[in-house]
Amino acid sequence: MNVRSPSLPAGFRTGWSLAFVVTSGLVLIATLPPFVSEGARSFIMELFSGVCHQIDARSPHINQVALAVCHRCYGAYVGLPAAVLLFGSVKGAWPFSPQTAPIFLFMMTLPAIIDWGGDLAGFWHNSAASRILTGLIMGLGAGYFLAAALVDGYVESRKNRASSQNQEA
Repeated sequence: MNVRSPSLPAGFRTGWSLAFVVTSGLVLIATLPPFVSEGARSFIMELFSGVCHQIDARSPHINQVALAVCHRCYGAYVGLPAAVLLFGSVKGAWPFSPQTAPIFLFMMTLPAIIDWGGDLAGFWHNSAASRILTGLIMGLGAGYFLAAALVDGYVESRKNRASSQNQEA
């Protein structure tokens, strides 16, 4: 028996599930290098090299083996599925207007910009913890928007399919 919540539009669960699986998969793959063969590790590192500098001293390690991304990127990747979970828990609440969405996204990147810029200017030395935390904040912002985009796509697809089926009938 298929029981559907009246508060969630058709396609919500599919879009949300896809967002969660994809973002969780990214975290899993980024975490795999210490646990796979050297060949698989090289492949995974190469996969992420286009999006991360992978500087060994700025990357998390497990058993002296670096993960596929740096601290800040890892924080961002962990933030993605966390935000998808948040989006699902609030049933897709969207508190942003076209005017406030870019401001929100900028605000979510601002801690990383400040952390990076302060280190670059010599005001302080950032740490693994500060890089992971500022990456996590960015990932939470990006993940929320990603979940919304995927859910909206599936909801619209369902509406269009239902509309075309009604016109054919």
